[in-house]
Amino acid sequence: MGGIAMKRGVLLYFGIMALALLGSSCTVLEERSGCPCYLTLDLTKIDKGIREWQFWLFTPDGEIMYKDTIYRRSYSSPYTVQVPRNRRMQCLLWGNARGATLLDETMTPATSLLKKEDVLADSLYFFADTVDTWKEDGWVSVEPKKEFATVDIYMQGWVDIEYVVELILKCDTKGFYVDGGFYSGKVETHMQFDDIDEYCSHFQGRILRQPDTENLKLSMLLKKKEVDGTLGPVIVDKDIPIGKYLEENGYDMHKPILEDIRMDIDYSRNSFMIKAEDWEATYKLVEEI
Repeated sequence: MGGIAMKRGVLLYFGIMALALLGSSCTVLEERSGCPCYLTLDLTKIDKGIREWQFWLFTPDGEIMYKDTIYRRSYSSPYTVQVPRNRRMQCLLWGNARGATLLDETMTPATSLLKKEDVLADSLYFFADTVDTWKEDGWVSVEPKKEFATVDIYMQGWVDIEYVVELILKCDTKGFYVDGGFYSGKVETHMQFDDIDEYCSHFQGRILRQPDTENLKLSMLLKKKEVDGTLGPVIVDKDIPIGKYLEENGYDMHKPILEDIRMDIDYSRNSFMIKAEDWEATYKLVEEI
């Protein structure tokens, strides 16, 4: 009797499993092209200094298939989603699109990410890849591109004691489209005063990647400060073509990891020095002021 009961139990178990397989949307006995693809993003190469990512998946025709926000707590383990099967899907991710980025929601590759006015640009990162989701599994290894440059300016002299200065970075690209294209538009970045140390004043700003350096300028307004605290005459009021100087010395706007920029301005010698990574150059400003 015990053997018969065991056989009945085994038969019942396999009967339930067969019903489960037949009742599922995709089985090993069916044509599987209508089943979803399990797309996995490998995020282990992302620095956790990037707080979150906006993730879009588009068909080749620009139809949105998936959108999500991925937070840094997910970086250490694969991020897997079910998506429709298709070929040559556009996998697009933007990192750190936060309070300084105006993001529209057109849900097309022409979705724009624009720098807001009067704020420091976000430290944006970008990744794009084409992936087939035609099979049951897809895999993408995310390696971000740095889409911004931090600009540090060190100016000799006692700012706000001997003189006051206003430094503005001027660009012709306001932001990006979600597919990585440039969004044209005048944009200004006011350099933020950071600190004074050893007769040197530090200013810092951030610019987004530009299609080239041609139209990158530094606007410099320098006024003498009188003993009684009033402002005297304007000493310097010029747009300095720093983009031209950067290009002449090999600064590359097309590098995947955009280099930060350091400039030293020494007004007492009527010159300034630009440094970026392994190069530096000094330029006389006598004819500029």
